[in-house]
Amino acid sequence: MSADALGRLAWLESEIARHSATLLACASQCPPGGNRTWDQLLGYYRVQPLSPADRVSEVVGRRMTRGAVPTELRLALESLARWVQGELASLGPQLASDQRFGFVQQQVTHLAVQADQYESSVSPDLLPSVGSIFANAAATAGKAPWSAVKVPASSVFVCGTCGAPQQTQLQFTCKYCAHPMTDRA
Repeated sequence: MSADALGRLAWLESEIARHSATLLACASQCPPGGNRTWDQLLGYYRVQPLSPADRVSEVVGRRMTRGAVPTELRLALESLARWVQGELASLGPQLASDQRFGFVQQQVTHLAVQADQYESSVSPDLLPSVGSIFANAAATAGKAPWSAVKVPASSVFVCGTCGAPQQTQLQFTCKYCAHPMTDRA
């Protein structure tokens, strides 16, 4: 193992940390969806920003209150990972058995974990609640298919003595107390 290859591996290790920290910090400090600084940083990593409509859709869908959209951050981190993998491939034959080589490969794998952590930090937890079920029912009650159905008003004829309902039409004697349905006691 040459000292030059070990030095290059150490440099690569520090570059991964520097670039990922820069990407995460810039993404976190953006307003929801990103800004011009974020777009310039994406250009440095040769990542095409999402269209404005896609950005808005992702921001609204994730209910983001801050930060660049996670899809763009993930693309930038993948670009960084491709560059590092290319550098490791050129060093591979010389350092494949070195522990630091394996550590740098783990750092590349950890970039995806960092993207996941960022995504959860800018999107609130959306726990289901029963309140949303009732809110939805109240909001759509007038839109139900039966809302246009007209039900004629009905009335129940009750005994004035005991309050029992009339059991048979046109029979005006209470079945329970035998008083006339029209009498009031």
